[in-house]
Amino acid sequence: MKIAARDVAGLLKNPGTRFSAYLLYGPDQGLVRERASQLSSHFFDQPDDPFAQTSLTGTQLADDKARLSDEAMAVNIFGGLRVVTVSGSGSEMTAAVKLAFSQPNPDARIIIRASDVNTRHALVKLCDETEFCASIGCYSDDMRNLQQIAREIFAKDNITAAPDVMTAIVARLGSDRQVSLSELSKLALYAGPDGVLGLEDVAAALGDSGAVAVDEVSIVLLSGDVGAFERDYARLRHEGIQPIAVLRQLLSLFKGMQAARARMQTGQPAAQAVAQLRPPVHFKMKPIVTRQLGLWREHQITDTIERLMQAEIQTKSAASANPATLTGQILLGICLRARQLNRQR
Repeated sequence: MKIAARDVAGLLKNPGTRFSAYLLYGPDQGLVRERASQLSSHFFDQPDDPFAQTSLTGTQLADDKARLSDEAMAVNIFGGLRVVTVSGSGSEMTAAVKLAFSQPNPDARIIIRASDVNTRHALVKLCDETEFCASIGCYSDDMRNLQQIAREIFAKDNITAAPDVMTAIVARLGSDRQVSLSELSKLALYAGPDGVLGLEDVAAALGDSGAVAVDEVSIVLLSGDVGAFERDYARLRHEGIQPIAVLRQLLSLFKGMQAARARMQTGQPAAQAVAQLRPPVHFKMKPIVTRQLGLWREHQITDTIERLMQAEIQTKSAASANPATLTGQILLGICLRARQLNRQR
């Protein structure tokens, strides 16, 4: 049974007895692991108790399709639920899951983690259509969710951060929930109880190598240098910087350009309008952003923002193409537009 996004939190808090199996899948594997752990904690007191739970891999199930059924039907000699967790890419365990579902054990709980499936995959369809299985998609946090998570973590130690600081924090977080939680915990530790976080603290605690690398791509992108863009974007991918982080930083940049254009319409010089942006533009970026404000018209900036927002939505979709390839195509289009604008100067 497919679980709606609005119902996931309640189910994780109180699974009840309606479901005896759970599928967790989607692009945010950190969130998949977190939710699988939340579910497991409801079913046994000792996570390392071999009599209460068994962990299987997709490879094991591919070699022995009856293994999952056998483990789920095994009796916990000390009583209580039998919990079987399975992790794999997806396709290699579909047959085993289908066999296990044909003979369910009400005294067992099966928790399946799939890393390479989408909503059209046979495993997802099977779980969506099985009444006693909860099928839960795990998608990357958007900026609003990340800000809420950050506020909850900071509230535990009464840590405060201004809105522009919170925006800067979220811009540095990626698409993996566990990585984001780790980074936010690092910030909380850096600030300490009753601390106040500033922009300098964010840069010091989280580092800015990834952000600087994206700034370098942004510079060649706005310059319309296609060859340099392709080279630098390939380096970003090699360094493991998440496409969603690239999109969010560029989205923040173009929203800043939009805000600066609005200030310029009131008579402010471009340099002053850029200097007042929050979060502030990196010093390396200020000269080029100031120059570009004289080239980009308001409707062109708005169109670019819409393209970046749509790209972010697409990268979060389990049915989308490779996120890095999709992001590269969108950014190449922006680079080509920038090249045309620079030639008109």
